[in-house]
Formats: sequence, structure tokens, C-alpha cells
Amino acid sequence: MRLSRIAHLYRVRLKARIVLVQELFALAGIAVGVALLFASQVASASLNGSVHQLTSELVGNMQFQLDAREEGGFDQRLLGEVQRLPGVSAALPVLETSANAIGPAGQRAVDLIGTDPRFALQGSPLLRHFSYAQLDHLKALALPSPIAQEIGVGSLHPVELQVGARDVTALVGTELNAAAIGTLVHSPVAIAPLAYAQKLTGMQGRITRVFVQAAPGHDREVRAGLVGLAAGTLNVEPANFDDTLFRIAAAPANQGESLFSGISALVGFMFAINAMLLTLHLRRNLIRSLRASGATRWGTIEALLFDALVLGGLAALVGLALGDLLSVAVFRSNPGYLSFAFPLGSQRIVTWQSIAIAAGAGLLAACIGVLMPLREVWSQNAAAAMSHTHHQIRGRWTAGVLVGGLLCLAATTIILLAAPQSAVLGSVTLVVALLLLLPLLLDLIIAIVARLHGRLETASTRIAIAELRSPKTRTRSIAIAATGAIAVFGSVAIQGAHANLQRGLDRLVYQLSVTTDVWVVPPGAQSLLATAPFKDTAAATLERLPGVQSVGLYRAGFLNYGDRRVWVLAPPPTARGPIPPSQLVTGDLPLALARLREGGWAVLSQGLATQNHLHIGERFTLPSPHPTSFRVAALMTNLGWPPGAIILDSGDYVRAWGSGDPSAYNIILRRGVSPQQGRSEVQRALGASSALVVQTAAQRDGLQRAASRQGLSRLTQIATLVLIATILAMSIAMGTMILQRRPRLASMKVQGYERAVLWRALLFESALLLGAGCSIGAAFGIYGQVLISHALATVTGFPVVFSAGAMSAISSFALVSAVAVAIVALPGYRAAGVPPYA
Repeated sequence: MRLSRIAHLYRVRLKARIVLVQELFALAGIAVGVALLFASQVASASLNGSVHQLTSELVGNMQFQLDAREEGGFDQRLLGEVQRLPGVSAALPVLETSANAIGPAGQRAVDLIGTDPRFALQGSPLLRHFSYAQLDHLKALALPSPIAQEIGVGSLHPVELQVGARDVTALVGTELNAAAIGTLVHSPVAIAPLAYAQKLTGMQGRITRVFVQAAPGHDREVRAGLVGLAAGTLNVEPANFDDTLFRIAAAPANQGESLFSGISALVGFMFAINAMLLTLHLRRNLIRSLRASGATRWGTIEALLFDALVLGGLAALVGLALGDLLSVAVFRSNPGYLSFAFPLGSQRIVTWQSIAIAAGAGLLAACIGVLMPLREVWSQNAAAAMSHTHHQIRGRWTAGVLVGGLLCLAATTIILLAAPQSAVLGSVTLVVALLLLLPLLLDLIIAIVARLHGRLETASTRIAIAELRSPKTRTRSIAIAATGAIAVFGSVAIQGAHANLQRGLDRLVYQLSVTTDVWVVPPGAQSLLATAPFKDTAAATLERLPGVQSVGLYRAGFLNYGDRRVWVLAPPPTARGPIPPSQLVTGDLPLALARLREGGWAVLSQGLATQNHLHIGERFTLPSPHPTSFRVAALMTNLGWPPGAIILDSGDYVRAWGSGDPSAYNIILRRGVSPQQGRSEVQRALGASSALVVQTAAQRDGLQRAASRQGLSRLTQIATLVLIATILAMSIAMGTMILQRRPRLASMKVQGYERAVLWRALLFESALLLGAGCSIGAAFGIYGQVLISHALATVTGFPVVFSAGAMSAISSFALVSAVAVAIVALPGYRAAGVPPYA
């Protein structure tokens, strides 16, 4: 058939109100799946893109960097030696450190970048709008406009900066808008001339990096010269190495989000398929009409594909628009815990791959749904095919289907036990098992209810059970039950796994916090990991306080170990349980503690040990500012820091870093002194002029729990979005069912059934159908929760508490069922009032 003829037939069909409404229901179902997939992909792309953009814009044409291994940087005089190396075209210094910018309206963590004015002449896109003279003489900060507005400052306004334990006042010289720096306007940076940044941080004569550009053909020569100058105490890396470090750091978070997003997309895809199942009778009517009119098989297929193209195309457009809205309103926040070591921006990056994947999934769902009746196209006699449809449907669920469902369950179990990182594949096999076994389980539940209701049989229950057993409504019943089952499955599996991960992190932060009674840390978000060192000027004073038993010097920092920026922490000897007991993966806890106190031993996260092929007892060299050899005492989780963590003895840390500066005071109180009393006493001793913050163990535990929840914000949002999509899908399914039932209800009115009887029959049928589907989905969802929890532990290295959340299953079952029945109640009552007609 000609395309114009196919399009004409499609327009004619849509003039029927019932056809148009049902097509819109199917379109909405597909759009929900597309939106879910698109929004989650944009979130993942934006996370990686923010650091990549800042790194590339700052680096410009530079090829190498000489990077400090500690917060204090290195002597600026080394810059001259770098510039004198043969083959060096340009060598420019940078001072980079974390800071907290405070204004009248709030505060924001920023990456303070002190740079040489020559960067503006060497092709650094971030600085190209500054003139050399501006950077050379400016004694003020440049802040991106969104950050300046967030904290309530403008040009020529003062801003308070907290750097480590220092609290200084700086001047905002200019605001950087989007016209000046493009999408980097969303990056959390504060730019200042190098000399001014050194003054603000108290690091006069110190820098943290030197970016180097080699003359053409001199790359190897320049790198060799830099390695010689580094002398094993500085890092020589590509200029854009921060981008690599962040990709490794964000990989577990991205994998966790991809796992959740993939399963969410699978749920959305099944919603779309089920929405198409509810319009299956429309395609059968179309096939019967076309075949009766003399259309060829291929002509009929062309008409069906036109349906799929129009429906899938429109649904993809609606889904992309909805997904774009979701990515702004729901997925906007970043996992902030990574900002402790990397400058995370809030850019939203949309790639063509994200659009293509989401739109392609929508078109695929439409094609599968539209082409389901293909077997009738190939039948020699379409009318005969339609007359035997009921027998074919009943014959579809044979022993082979049962075997297929059980095989899929077996495949899921094998993945759980042998390859939990393949949880998306395991979820696919689990969903396939659910769909294959659903009709058999549904028939079993209906048979049990029919046998049990016995003496309580009424006209409404009799009608409901008869409708559920009718071959004419078989496809519709399975589609609605499958929608409820998939909805509850996705909700239980994702929310349960998310809860398991959150419980694991909560237990971790509690064990890290209660190692002491009172914490004294620098201000700002970076204090949550206590990685900002400061000069020890108060320990002796605090030890003399009446309520203080001891003061321990806690030390921690970030260190580049290979391609990972790891968290190294060294609790003081006074710490209670320096190794969190629940985090030990391999090794003996008492032996590991004894070895750690002995010195020369370290506890490594399992992922870090695996990457470096290390086992318990083996020796390795830590690339600290003063490289030091250690032996592996035990293996643990990554302590919630994705790249990995290392626990050292406090004395070993001092030797490896060559500095005794603490990053926190750990205060043990005397017996009978409450944490609140101790906190007040310590606060008074420090005085109002001190920038240090005093926290009880409970307060620190609360702050770290909040940070971990913010770090899991994407997973929380995805789990919430699945629940919202569940309610939308059920609304679509139940609305379609009520619309399809109107002709049947009208014919039953002719037989004398009253409105109230038909309404109760609708409610009972819906409750039984959804109760059966949702209970089956809840059972499979618990299995999915166990699968996803093991996958999260494997791919992220995070601590996870393994449990099967029965309460999560019950609550999701109750919520979805209640919402669906509520949706049926009022429209069902109106539908039951349809005028009688044959």
C-alpha cells in the first residue's frame, strides 16, 4: 500500500473516540519509560562532565603537571628549575586548595585556584577573558555568578573564606557570568592571582602544581626531566590527570546509578509493553479489517509499522520532554561527598547518545507491542485465526513456558552467586521469569479464590470471577496483572537495595564517629572526612581542661595512589576501635589492630588491594610525600570513599608525610562528664577567635549520615521516580480497563444487572487482579532486592547490610494496590452507569 493510503487509514481509525483514547493511554505508557531512561542518563553524563569541563578549561594547551602529594604544596622556587629544563616551552604555577566561602545569604564549598597571570596568555580558556594586567594587579577573588548569588555577595563586596583552620576576609573583584565562561559558570571555583591566594591561605612561597608545556618533539625529554626534579616526592602526571582521577572515583557511583537506572529503564520498558498489550485488540481489529479488504501480508505489516512509528515517535518526544524536566527538577543534585576531593559543578550535560538510546527504547517498545499479533498476519485465513484465538492463547502457556520460567529463575540464581556485578542481566532474567510464570500463578490464585468464596458468592463476585476466566478478557487481565507485578517488583527491588546500602553506610559512619567523645575539626564541608591539616596550637591547652582525659591528634588526607585518589586516615592511639569492625572483609580484627599499633602495617580497602595485586602480609610502598614501605594487615571495605581507603598508625602517618600537623583533635572525656558538657568546655577554651568547630560524636554522626544520604541522592531519586512511574502506569492501565469495559457493562445492563452490582463487580475484579499481580511482584521483588544489594557491594565496594526487606514489599504492595483500587472506584462507578444497549 502507498504511504498516503496507510496514513489515511490511520486518521480514519483515530476518529473513533475509544480508539483515540486507548492510543493515548499507550502513548503515555511508553513516554513514562522513555522519560525514566533519559533522565537517569543525563544525570550520569552531567556528573562526569562537570569535572572534565573544568579540568580541560583550566589546563588549556598544557601537557604535563608536577603535582604535590600533600596539602601544604612545595617550594615555589622549584618553578624556576622546571622552566630551565631542556624542551620546556612554558611552565606555570598554580595554588589549589579547598575553601568555604561565606556570605550574608549562606555558604558554599569552593575550589580556590591561585594562578599566574601568564595562564591568560597560554591558552587557558577559563582565564581568557582576563587581561594580563587584571590578573597581575588584582587583589580580589573572581566568583561565578550563581555562587556569588547563592551566598549573597556581589562585585566589590567582602566574603569570608575558611581555609583549613584559617578564617580570612577577601574581596570579590568580579562575578563570572555565562557569557564569560560558558557552562563553567556552574563550577564551584574561586579564582585569584597567585600571590593573593598565597596570602589568603597562609602558604607564601608555596604552590601545589606546575603545569608544563613541551616544545614540539620534546615530550619524552621534558617528562624525564620532570621525573628527575620530582625525586620520588612529587607526582609527574598528564596535565588533565584530575579528569582520570575523577572518572575512577565516580565509577562506583556511576555503576550504582547505572544499575538502578538500568533496572528502572527495564521497569519503564515493561510498563510500555503492558500499555501496548491493553491496545492489542485494536491491532487485531485492524488486521482483520485489512485482510478482509484484500490487503497483502506485507501491506498489513507496513500498516502496523506505521502505527508503531507514529505512536513510538510521539511517545519518544513526550518522554524526552518529560525526562528533560525530571533531569532538572529531580536529578539536579550531585553526590556531594565527591566534592571533598574534586570540584563538582552543577552543569547539566545532554548528549546525543542519551537522546538516541531513550528514543530508540520507546520506538522498540511500540514496535514490539504493535507487531504482537503478527501470527495472525501469516495465517491463511484471518477470520479462522481470530476464531481460534482463545485456544491459541490458552495453548500458549504449556509446560514449556513453565520450564522457561524456572530456567530463568535458575539463571538469576547463578548470576547472584557467581557474578553479582551482572545484576542488570540477572534482573532481566528475573523479570522474564516473572512474566512467564505470571499467567500460571494468576490462574492458580483465581482458582483458589473461586473455591474459597463458596457460600459468600454474590452476583458481583460471580461476575468478576467469570470475567477474569473469560478468554475474551485474558490478554487484558494478564496485562493489568503484569503492570501491577512489574510496578511492585521495581519498587521493592530498588527501594529495598537502596535501604540496605543506606543502613550499611549509617553503621559505618557511627563506628567512625564514636572512636572519641568530642571532635575538634576545621570548618566547612571538608571537615566531614577530616582531611584539612592545621597547626597544632591548642592540644596542650585542651589537655589541661578538668573534663578532658586525653587529647589525640587525628590525621587524614587524600593521596594519589596510581589512578586513584585514596583516603588515608590515621586515628590516634587513644581512638576506640580505629578499624571499624563491620568493615573488615578479610583478616583477623584483633591481629590487625595489634599490627597497626606495632607500626609498619596498613589496612587497605579490598578494591585497592585487588588493583595492586596485594594480599595480607605482602609489602608495598605507599607513594606518600616521603615514600614509605608497609605490609598489609587486613582488607576492608572502601569506608564509603569510592576510590578506596587506607588506615595507618598515627606515627607511621607522621613519618610518611613528614609533618605532625593534625586534621582533627580527638578528645576523650573523663568519666561522669557528658558530651555536651565536654563540648562546651572545649569551645570556651578555644575562644571566640578560633575557627575550629567542636562536635560531639553524636553530632558528627548526624552530619556524616546526612552527607551519606546526600551522596546517595541520585539512588534515592531513582527509587522515588520508579514509585511515581508505578502510580502513573497503574493509572494508565486501570483507566484503559474501565474504558474497554463500557460496552460489556452496557450489554450486561440489558440483562438486568443493576449499577451497584456492576460497580462492586468492577471493584472486586480489580482488587483480585491487582492483589494477585502485586503479591507476585512483591515476592520476585524481594529476590531482586537481594540480587541488587550484592551487586552494589561488588561494583561500588560500599558497605551494604544484606537483608530481605519484607516491610518494603508489604508497603509497596499496599500502596500500589490501594492507589489502583482508588483509581477504579470513581471512574468505575461512572462506567457502571452506562446506558443499557446490546
